[in-house]
Amino acid sequence: MMNDKFGPKRVVSFGLFFVLAALTARSLLAAPSGLAATAFLGGMSQAVVSATVLPFMANNSSPGQRVHLFSLNMALVMFASVIGNVLGGFLSDLFQYAFGLPEVLSLRITLLIGVGSAALGIVPVMRYSADGVQPQSGAAPARKEANLRQAAQHHKSSLQVIALFAFLGLLSSTAGGMIVPYLNVYFEDRFEASKTVIGIIVSLGQGATAFAYLLGPAIARKLGEARAVVVLQLGSIPFLLITAYSSNFYLASAGYLFRQALMNAANPFYNTIKMKYVDRSLRGLASSSGEAVFNLGWFLASPVSTGLVARYGSYYGYAYAFTITAIVYTLISILFHLFFGKERFRAAEEADSRIRSAAG
Repeated sequence: MMNDKFGPKRVVSFGLFFVLAALTARSLLAAPSGLAATAFLGGMSQAVVSATVLPFMANNSSPGQRVHLFSLNMALVMFASVIGNVLGGFLSDLFQYAFGLPEVLSLRITLLIGVGSAALGIVPVMRYSADGVQPQSGAAPARKEANLRQAAQHHKSSLQVIALFAFLGLLSSTAGGMIVPYLNVYFEDRFEASKTVIGIIVSLGQGATAFAYLLGPAIARKLGEARAVVVLQLGSIPFLLITAYSSNFYLASAGYLFRQALMNAANPFYNTIKMKYVDRSLRGLASSSGEAVFNLGWFLASPVSTGLVARYGSYYGYAYAFTITAIVYTLISILFHLFFGKERFRAAEEADSRIRSAAG
């Protein structure tokens, strides 16, 4: 709603400012209550940015461009994360062991360096050429619905797609929330890895993911977008189980890298399909609902995952959590194929073209 009213430049600028403020406060505070409060505010601010970027890109690209645009965008994010993860682990260890600083202070300095890097994101935001997202040439202007009943009447198919993606997204984020937030802790608990080693492992995983994103358009051309999602997600399951049950550091690391690349490589296709079937006027809702269920899933799964580790230890606790994730991911792949594998819905641009032709 903020994006529709104020435009992407103002919304992203507003969200980015508060992200930086929350990250700075989190870097300086040490009390548990302060860390929890800044985590909440930072997550809320980041959600404002994330929910705006996807419809902004979709509205300024054609259907044929989106898989390339989304893949390149995610690849750039992953490449940047590679650099950040390597530097994060290296700098925190450097300040602690080479300069003799206390562990908390070394982490605090590293976090503040990260805040400075994030602040550079303001520069491209300020270069947005317009405050509003303009319809593409020849496209019908988005309707302003008077109420939810009218929206449901005009966009029944789009709302069905949004609901299905929200349901699948909640399952996926709940499964991912069992393991993804704790991968660094997993390597430290099970293998006693240092921060530098953990940073390198995580960065390698993101580098592999970035490479998979760049290969994404070629995979989509060969398999089709919906089939590519199913194949990549199912292909990641064996590697997830290798990480779950391996007691060998290198084997567990390799399983993590391949799982990370295969599972996340499906994300551009996932978003492309969502934007394909949702009307232009509802893309903000589709994006924001996806962000909401993503964070809700992590919120629901986190106590379960930490509870398993606390009760069963660093081997069986993580093994159980990873196994639950593998089962849920398999279910998601089956459901995605049933919902979107056979073109049950009509593309939004195609529907708009038919309406305009009938009106003409």
